[in-house]
Amino acid sequence: MRIEEFNILYAIHKLGISFSKELIAEKTGYGLSEIDGVIEVLKNKNWLDEDITDSGYAALDEYKVDNAIIMAAGFGLRSLPLSRYVPKGLYVVKGEVLIERQIRQLLEAGIKEIVVVVGYLKEQFKYLQDKYGVIIVENDDYYRYNNISSLYASKDYLKNSFICCSDNYFNVNIFEEYVYDSYYSCKYTKEYAEEYCVTKMEGDYIAEIHKGGSNAWYTIGEAYFSKSFSSIFLKYLESEYENSETKKMLWDDFHIRHIEELPLLLVKYDNTIVQEFDTVEDVAAFDPDFRKYQDRILESNANTAAKLPTIFVKYDDVERYNSAVTDQHSGRLHLNENTFGPSPKCMDVLKEIRVQDLYEYDMASKDFLVEEISKVFSIPEDDIYIHNGSAELIKSVFSITLERGDSILVSNPGWSYYASLAREKFCNVYYYDVLKDDYAYYMDVEDILKKAKQHQPKIIVITSPHNPTGCKIDGNVLEMIIKENPDSLVLLDEAYWGFSEENIDVRRLVETYTNIIISRTFSKYYGLANMRVGYGFCNSKVKHIFGLDLPLFRESTLSRRMAVAAMHEEIYYEDVTHKLNEIKTWFMDELNQLSGVRVFQSCSNFVAVKIENADMQKIREILKENGILIRLFEDKEEVIARITISEMEIMKRTVDIFKENL
Repeated sequence: MRIEEFNILYAIHKLGISFSKELIAEKTGYGLSEIDGVIEVLKNKNWLDEDITDSGYAALDEYKVDNAIIMAAGFGLRSLPLSRYVPKGLYVVKGEVLIERQIRQLLEAGIKEIVVVVGYLKEQFKYLQDKYGVIIVENDDYYRYNNISSLYASKDYLKNSFICCSDNYFNVNIFEEYVYDSYYSCKYTKEYAEEYCVTKMEGDYIAEIHKGGSNAWYTIGEAYFSKSFSSIFLKYLESEYENSETKKMLWDDFHIRHIEELPLLLVKYDNTIVQEFDTVEDVAAFDPDFRKYQDRILESNANTAAKLPTIFVKYDDVERYNSAVTDQHSGRLHLNENTFGPSPKCMDVLKEIRVQDLYEYDMASKDFLVEEISKVFSIPEDDIYIHNGSAELIKSVFSITLERGDSILVSNPGWSYYASLAREKFCNVYYYDVLKDDYAYYMDVEDILKKAKQHQPKIIVITSPHNPTGCKIDGNVLEMIIKENPDSLVLLDEAYWGFSEENIDVRRLVETYTNIIISRTFSKYYGLANMRVGYGFCNSKVKHIFGLDLPLFRESTLSRRMAVAAMHEEIYYEDVTHKLNEIKTWFMDELNQLSGVRVFQSCSNFVAVKIENADMQKIREILKENGILIRLFEDKEEVIARITISEMEIMKRTVDIFKENL
């Protein structure tokens, strides 16, 4: 049967005995003369008389839809936490349960056999059997395989079949009782979309599909498999399903694998036909009342959620320290990264990678990174330890040193990570002052000594250069603090070591005192933040104690090789630091010329900026809108900006934004 014959015969079926050429034209889009010609052919074939004949229906029978298969087995990971309690197909959208709306539309179209493939929270779908007479098929593999497993579970029903997703919302009933050929419905996008986009056509059939595209038709909504299509699809599916790669596929990907043997017509939908919901936000954008529905579900399940074992109840009020999350890769002046980057020699390490570097543990008798640090800094190997980043190193020190009820002494303002770690151990946190004059911040040494005597802290944290102010502590002052607090561990956090001249005799301190531990990192000065290598120094007599909480195996061989390569490039890093300091001086001079602005002296790769009578939150948002990210911190009752020094182009743009908005 030709497509024109099918379309007109099916139009007559839908119109009934009262059909007319004009009504057929409305349904099919054909001209009256074309309709006359096709009707003549239908009559000659004895398929049409006053109405469709028995022979006509026999001819149509090949195209009659046998059933619809609705896939409803998935977890709905992107719709958490709601999908934890209700499967996506059972969401109530605009007053209707999503899957029920589809079922009713299918029944109205004359499709009586409806198969629902369930998996996650499968018991919630059981009522559909009694309410609508649907067939429930259980996909026991839903949690480990992709939706190709749902078609495999329902393979005995694949004939002339609609393939549907339970979480689609059809604004109009698109289902038909008879369908001429296999197809996939598509919508058009001008903007880039991470969807299955049609990239090549052969006539009206889809010839190529790729993930992601713009100015393209992309698959959405229902598909239709004819009996012949289903037969070929099943042949491939049954022969390939036991392959683990196949089981993890979406059915779309499996179709793409065999697209030459499995042609699908492209059926074009405008944006009003079907809605696809991936997230709760997608649903809420379509149905503003959906948020209320979500809140009701979450509230009603608040007491049924999995409860934590009582051993974890003590952590209910403990908040984890969180870093500033961003997907932005430029204008990142809020993380104090060395945006000038590491030495090119570090990249050369990747060229020398060996297979065994990936699968072998480094079990050598000596750590080559410890040996190199010992040579560079003239510190005995027994006084050196390595960790995967200085933050993790500091956490290990806290873990070994602190017990419930102990105290620590940290700076205010300062890095809140220290206090966060202490609270995880249920310890008290006390603060000493970091003060400022008109030009620079400085640590209040008298306050450190007074608070240490008053609170007897287990750990005194000194950050130098200090984050977030950029000031440093004098080596003699540091030694005085160590001497006067023999029962306190002094943690000297030198994460920003290298950006200014060294003024602490580290070797002498760790050789002389057992209550000092120093932490450093390759993240800042050496520009290897994502390699996660931290190191530090302490007296060999206590090193084995801190070693109890160090990682069992050494840090990544590649990361440590890059660290070694970086230490060999002294001239490169001196040049970078010189360039950074020149830009920092220029940036400070430019901002200090603005009324009410004070940029404080800094010994690091960032500066603290105070602006009189300004809404600092608003300034941060203006900078963010222009692609510049900065950090704010509280200093007593003032809000101060901390800005990382980057390439001149970025800093000039930052200055221009300040000038335009102050």
